[in-house]
Amino acid sequence: YHYILFIMEIGSDYNLNIKFDSNNLFYATGRIAIKKILKKINKNNEKCLIPNYLCDSIYNCFDNFDYYKINNNFDIDIEYLTSIITKNNYKLIFIINYFGYIDKNIEFISKLCKKNNILVIEDFTHNIYSEKFYGDISICSYRKSLPTPFGAIVIDTNNILNINKKKSINFIYIFLIILKLIGMFLKNYFNIKWIWRPILLFCEENIDKINYSDFDYLNNLFYKYYYDQDDKYIRIKNFKYLQNKLKIKTLDKFANTYFCFPILFDNKEERDKIKNILIKNKIYCPIYWPLNFDKDKECNHYITNHILCIPIDQRYNIENMKYIANIINEHLCI
Repeated sequence: YHYILFIMEIGSDYNLNIKFDSNNLFYATGRIAIKKILKKINKNNEKCLIPNYLCDSIYNCFDNFDYYKINNNFDIDIEYLTSIITKNNYKLIFIINYFGYIDKNIEFISKLCKKNNILVIEDFTHNIYSEKFYGDISICSYRKSLPTPFGAIVIDTNNILNINKKKSINFIYIFLIILKLIGMFLKNYFNIKWIWRPILLFCEENIDKINYSDFDYLNNLFYKYYYDQDDKYIRIKNFKYLQNKLKIKTLDKFANTYFCFPILFDNKEERDKIKNILIKNKIYCPIYWPLNFDKDKECNHYITNHILCIPIDQRYNIENMKYIANIINEHLCI
């Protein structure tokens, strides 16, 4: 049958085969995505609900808002939320899945919001591998979990945004991507901080100034290239090792999460001591989140002052976790 086949070239160079995910929206950062969403669905700048435990990037996206309360155990204060929704009118509520934990009352909250015509925006940045979403619109800043220069995905299941995914090219944006890739390369292979850090800061400060389309083809490619379910199992393995070996435990609700290993210390002094000891051993643990914008002290500063987040992502193995656990256990006041 060989002589009746349409002959294609066998061997030689690979063809460029690009498949775009046309069902979702892609942006450079989560904050750009949030601003785009708000511009589309909240044109009259109606009041929104945001949690009182959040990062400044999210906070700065909202002009007209009320806080709803997050308890010290990361649950939404359901009584308070019900009370303010009953008394006031809101356009939307922004809900964060803290460290991958989905609130135990999320079904009730979703029904409450639907009853009061409140759109639910779900931030699943901390559980990027989630396959089930409760938000009317779901957003993930996947550059927090994947080695990409930029990147955020918006899942608009019911086409609420109705955004025209037009193609466009912005050469300044491409320049920033290339520049950040150079900075990431220099950090990884040379680690000369006074060289790579200004590059990364420059890119981060200028990305918000770019005006580009609602369907970012470059970040679509980054997402499809770097997204790997196998990374989740590395994270879970690292998490479980720390859970078994550390003398101080994380909350039970984080047992099936894999963004990081969050620890709530009994006091800020102990947390800061462990954090500084880890830094001396070249282990850099972020604090989620500094609440410097909260001048009126309406946010949950207890969590900020007591939390320490141990990196467990796919860059690290069990030997790294063992090293971290030994240092923490050695210096804990237990």
